Amino acid sequence: MSTNLPDPKEFVDPNQPPLIYEIEKSWEEVISKPPVWLSHKFPPLPIEAKYEFLGHKLISPIAIAAGPASGKIWTDFYFKMGYGMVIQKTRRTVPRLSNTQPNIAIVYLDKPVEEDGLGETLAASNDPRDFEKYKSMTNSFGNPSSDILTWAKELPDQRKIMQPGQILACSVTATTPDEAAQIVETASDLLVGATAAVLGGADVIEFNLACPNVTENPQEGEMFQNVKLVKYVLSEFKRRFPKIPVGIKFGVYNSKEQMKKVFAEAGENLNYVSGINALKMTVLTPDGSEILPGRKTSGVCGIADQIIALKHIRWAAQIRQEEGLKYQILGGGGIIEPSDADRYLSTGADMVQVATIALADPLLAYKYRLGHRLVT
Repeated sequence: MSTNLPDPKEFVDPNQPPLIYEIEKSWEEVISKPPVWLSHKFPPLPIEAKYEFLGHKLISPIAIAAGPASGKIWTDFYFKMGYGMVIQKTRRTVPRLSNTQPNIAIVYLDKPVEEDGLGETLAASNDPRDFEKYKSMTNSFGNPSSDILTWAKELPDQRKIMQPGQILACSVTATTPDEAAQIVETASDLLVGATAAVLGGADVIEFNLACPNVTENPQEGEMFQNVKLVKYVLSEFKRRFPKIPVGIKFGVYNSKEQMKKVFAEAGENLNYVSGINALKMTVLTPDGSEILPGRKTSGVCGIADQIIALKHIRWAAQIRQEEGLKYQILGGGGIIEPSDADRYLSTGADMVQVATIALADPLLAYKYRLGHRLVT
């Protein structure tokens, strides 16, 4: 076993800012440029793929969630950082601008939210330096997207940087016209987006059915609760693409029983489940004004998610065993340290994903590798 891997500090510029994402700028402006990584240095990638997810051998059990990675500039960055899977940020069949900037704020919370604390109001700041202390943030992008021809055409180019043991996934969501949208209409929109992603070369498809930050049509963020929609869209996807792994991103279920209904009805068409992405909470400035323009509620992520996220992983693992299902679990929500990844894996996840910490410490996958001393 090799023990001579470089210290992570060798890849960090002394003047590196606390976040690689410039939170004062619009999402559209941020993703048009590379992450703020002043050293331009990347760790060596492992030669051997020691991990497995959805039938793929991977160099790391840590994935980049559908959030930080948007477009080739950003997916390239995370592939070079050594993540096993990178999930392209959620795409739509129609273009949509992001919510009004800023879209990220640092939450004054340095511990997990208890279940009975979801109704509390949290305070936040626009100073990215606060993240080092609190390790929690709130985000509200609203699942923005370029038009389908643009993002579908880019997917093949996003694959070019990948090395053996890495895969590209693509997250898609539906754009529903109003609350009266029917299941077939919503599923059809999801399937059009998924088809474009498959034809673009995505190895894995993730239906993003949970987003607390969609302001135009809030029902889009609750699709994971709809048993009939989940069952129908997965069966139709598998009818078209039987060999492409597909999963759903879920949000906070009110009970294990509700989760079981959804997962059990999906049956063998559900290859993996992905959760959770954020906790919908009220977040304001310390003086009570809006920290994110026009939104008093937004998705809280980071260390704040840990208790509720781990509970949902346990539920998913229990349901899988109880119902004899074969889906895998992509655990997330609050992974901050490399040791958190092992905790989530031991709770029942088959692979883990990171988003919040990937904006502050993109070397997390490398640090995890150092802790496990993989062969270089």
